[in-house]
Amino acid sequence: MRRPGLILGVLALAAAALALLLLLRDPAPPAPTPAPPTPTAPTEALTGVLSTGFDDPDQGTTGWEPLGEGVGVERSGQVPAVGTGSLLVTGRTETWHGAQVDVTGVVSPGVRHTVTAAVRLGQGGGDDPGEQRHGQVQLTLQRTGGDEQFWHIASAEVTADAWATVTGAVELPADATDGQWRLYLESTDTLADLRLDEVQMARPTPPVQKDIPALSAATDTPLGVAVAGQDLSGRPAELLLRHFDQLTAENAMKPAVVQPVEGEFDFEPMDQILDFAVAHDLTVHGHTLVWHKSTPDWFFTSPDGRPLTDDPADQQLLRDRMRAHLQAVADHLTTRYGADNPVDSWDVVNEPLDPTQPDGLRHSRWYDILGPDYIAEAFAIARGVFGPEVTLYLNDYDTDAPDRRRALLSLLDDLRTAGAPVDAVGHQMHLRLGSSVDRVNDTLDAVAAAGFRQAITELDVALTPADQQLSAVTAEQLDAQGDLVEDLVDVFMAHDPEFVSVWGLYDTRSWLRTWPRDRPLEAPLLFDDELQAKPAYRGFLAGLTG
Repeated sequence: MRRPGLILGVLALAAAALALLLLLRDPAPPAPTPAPPTPTAPTEALTGVLSTGFDDPDQGTTGWEPLGEGVGVERSGQVPAVGTGSLLVTGRTETWHGAQVDVTGVVSPGVRHTVTAAVRLGQGGGDDPGEQRHGQVQLTLQRTGGDEQFWHIASAEVTADAWATVTGAVELPADATDGQWRLYLESTDTLADLRLDEVQMARPTPPVQKDIPALSAATDTPLGVAVAGQDLSGRPAELLLRHFDQLTAENAMKPAVVQPVEGEFDFEPMDQILDFAVAHDLTVHGHTLVWHKSTPDWFFTSPDGRPLTDDPADQQLLRDRMRAHLQAVADHLTTRYGADNPVDSWDVVNEPLDPTQPDGLRHSRWYDILGPDYIAEAFAIARGVFGPEVTLYLNDYDTDAPDRRRALLSLLDDLRTAGAPVDAVGHQMHLRLGSSVDRVNDTLDAVAAAGFRQAITELDVALTPADQQLSAVTAEQLDAQGDLVEDLVDVFMAHDPEFVSVWGLYDTRSWLRTWPRDRPLEAPLLFDDELQAKPAYRGFLAGLTG
């Protein structure tokens, strides 16, 4: 569920002094007055509050939307600055037309924020030598509601021939405590299409609390957390190392990142996380190998460009591609890490269930081409390439729901009959206030009775349902969240899990901030936007210790 990023230290060092006040949409605005400079926070004090890449096709524009009538934004796989994708902005007829993202709940009054992004011109900037091939772009922060305010954060000359880094900083007024906030990309002198990639925003945060117990010290059960590159330096890394002893790569180990083009592998995002794990003696849960999402289209496309079918030759091609991908990952881990390989478990097949289907299985492209046997085949290949010491998981969401529980147990029974080497079940546990602890307990009981080990792989507890958006977060909601987390963790621990992992280090990093739409105040994790412990942390600790 979100997004590889640049290292925060680079962001902080690259951040320029405070830029100019925003150009309003008047074509001839008065010159803004520069604000006085403010001290730059040391690198270790900075915390990433926004990190947007566009590598995962399934995440699309990751919350970025058009700004201006007729403007379009889309993820593009062409000429990314980093990774495999960038954002393409088209249909611009005014210089202020561009792309915007809601940062309400991300920015903080009275705090200096540093921002950096990769930008270049696209078509219309472009291929015809007679066209303009350069122009000035700028990143702007806008506050709406009450007194509308604008800040120019950064500007730069960019071209159609190469990516440029746009970087700057702004300190927001201490009294700017209400309204909505958005960050957007625009230009001043060109209507060319724009390309955007690797947007990073960081701000200082308080020191990590040392006067509270470390979660990982309270139990022998491994405690994991989903991370991206931005979590591996500064205060986020300090928080991580204090409380967790296992990592899951949020996106960096998914097929779309590792092998975006057949035969072309990019292990750098994965290695960044694994290198950190090795350096700090952490284990890693691999996520994921076979999934209906985050898998490039080429997996399911013949060399001549037609979609694969259930023809035997097409089936064999897809099996070969599955095997080649898993083997390449295994070979890389062996070559780079050898005996120090930190990956001791894998989500082999992710989210194969669909209880609305007669057989309880998701009819994905894998299923359509290979049939239900693709699941057992994936586990057999994984066992062969990763070896017997690696724990192989079947991972899915909403397993506490009775219909999905039934589908899960039926699938596990079929896989056991087929001799598939499924070692354990991963329960994602994306829950919310009002979720039933009894239903969770019933599912864990049922899977244990079936003879499978199990783990909690992606825990978060949202304050609201997915179709609602918070206007404010109350102390009552946070206390209720803490109580529910305590009850859940108590149930988890009673079932002797292989590990318990939360899906994000602190609230700003949660995928729920942008899914299924912008939810800027959602707060589903153990630590808040300032990296400070919430009632959910206290509930988690209480559940661990009984």
